[in-house]
Amino acid sequence: MRTGWGRKLACAGLALLVLCTAGCAAQEERPAAESGLEAASSASKEEREPSEAASAEESDAPGEDASQSASQNASQDASQDASQAASQPPRERGTLAVHSAQEAAAELERALAAIGQPELLDLSQLGESWEDPAMAVQNLYSGILAEHPAYKYAWQLSVQLQEDGLLRCDFDYMPYVTGQYPAEFEGIETGSLGALIAAARAHLGEEGCPVRLTDPTMTVDDMARALQQAGGSYLLCALNRDGTAITYTPLNNLTREEALAALEETEALAGEVAESCLTPGMTQREQAEALYTWLTENVRYDQRYYADFASMPYDSATARGALADHTAICGGYAQALQLLFEQAGIPCLTVSGVSSGENHMWNLALLDGRWLYFDATSDRGMAQFGFRKFAVTGEELTGYTWDEDWMLRLAASLGGA
Repeated sequence: MRTGWGRKLACAGLALLVLCTAGCAAQEERPAAESGLEAASSASKEEREPSEAASAEESDAPGEDASQSASQNASQDASQDASQAASQPPRERGTLAVHSAQEAAAELERALAAIGQPELLDLSQLGESWEDPAMAVQNLYSGILAEHPAYKYAWQLSVQLQEDGLLRCDFDYMPYVTGQYPAEFEGIETGSLGALIAAARAHLGEEGCPVRLTDPTMTVDDMARALQQAGGSYLLCALNRDGTAITYTPLNNLTREEALAALEETEALAGEVAESCLTPGMTQREQAEALYTWLTENVRYDQRYYADFASMPYDSATARGALADHTAICGGYAQALQLLFEQAGIPCLTVSGVSSGENHMWNLALLDGRWLYFDATSDRGMAQFGFRKFAVTGEELTGYTWDEDWMLRLAASLGGA
């Protein structure tokens, strides 16, 4: 069993970073320059898993699957309702006398669900003292987003106390739910989570990638989680505040040039392994097994994770550690297998969850028309005895806990069975 907060935070720390940066963008205050829409509008008027491993597939604690699935379904329903509401003409604002914080929160939530603006709030009959009304409303807004993450498409709330004593609240909505992109806005049309991942990967060498999201039912949290499939633990890929661009942030104190060089090296190494393992005439399953065998036979587990965590290099949690140093922990195995399978044209995702009570990472890949699971870490050194976690179904992953509904939805966005 892993002990010490250092090991736990190595997995969880970047998950929190990802959610705060992309998934909860609506709750944060950042410079206006980070908002692609603002810029366009002004022109017209396991582990120590960097990024991926800790990410927002967020190694789920046992027993949470049902509640997470219910929450995701509710978020999807809310997004669908919101997209329908966005097509309605704007309504003229009235005045609403509020008697409690609960009434104010209910009005904010009504407006969020309708992708509209709240009524002007009359606080003269409020049955409690608000020393700072603007801050109080901002806190209500944050609480609503925490309870209803589907509303994170409202990326900012501005609150102003007018001269007439009424409180004016204005939401800024991501244009993918309103359809109101500036006329001159240009971005890659992205209509699915899979397309978002592809766009992120295709533009890793750039400072940012403008995107025009075309599916208003996608949730901000789902998009944030999907983007963790790109960047290879060297670049954190995330949506900017208003959802109009993908941003790239180097990880592990690397410069952008160093991060890109690491990714380029890792891709080249994966190509060399594939060239050495694959031969003409192989079936897809034979290709997958050849690559899986190479990984499980040539990469050793970095025991420093248990014995001397502080001395374990960052690369051990990446595909580069597996392919260059032949040493990795589960994040390195999983990310390496993803690259190797993709060299053979096999769509592959990384999966974060819990195995035998410990944070873990493995893979989900489309093999011969079926999405199946692979755990190279667990199968290391098992080639001569027979693999136990090669091309298995979810039911066969006993002792594992993960958000399977999310993974299958993400897989479906890539196509296939």
